[in-house]
Amino acid sequence: MELVRRARPEPAPVRGERAVTAAVAAGLGSWLLATAASQHPHRAFDGLRRFDPVGLALPNWRFFAPEPAQHDYHVLHRVLRADGTESPWQETTSISPRSWGHVLFFPDRRREKALFDIASELTQLMMDPRIDVSRTVPYELLANAVELRLRSEPTDGPPPQGFQFLLARHTGHDTEQDPDYLFASPFIPFEGARDGRT
Repeated sequence: MELVRRARPEPAPVRGERAVTAAVAAGLGSWLLATAASQHPHRAFDGLRRFDPVGLALPNWRFFAPEPAQHDYHVLHRVLRADGTESPWQETTSISPRSWGHVLFFPDRRREKALFDIASELTQLMMDPRIDVSRTVPYELLANAVELRLRSEPTDGPPPQGFQFLLARHTGHDTEQDPDYLFASPFIPFEGARDGRT
């Protein structure tokens, strides 16, 4: 005689757990799809962002879109010596050569990114003829960075009368391209306040 086992009905808590699991999976899957769709470079896909204007639920990871950065900014400077002669241009900041170790630890990248952001802001401000660029925050930050560099260097003889900085844009590893010289400051007095610059 064959015994037939009857399938016992699942208890209600098991069915409830499956329903919760399915709902959570559907919610997370929808969130993933909405996040992926909102990364599309075309702004027509930004419709979901109106529900999350701060970007907490739908982050914007379009760091390189629609136009990736294709150049580096460099700051150069020269000084007006005490005798009235000008020094040759020299690089104030430099781009660190990359190594495999930078994948794990690369603190200098923050300095380079800060310079990139400051230079980008300054070039944007230069497009508006109503703005006196020498009275903007990016200009002051670059001038302060150059002055700090000059003060940290050992000098022989009297301190310089002033300094001038130059903002250049270069394609980086493509040595066939000449750099673009974007902005040259006037000479800035080295000591004291810089409100009397000409």
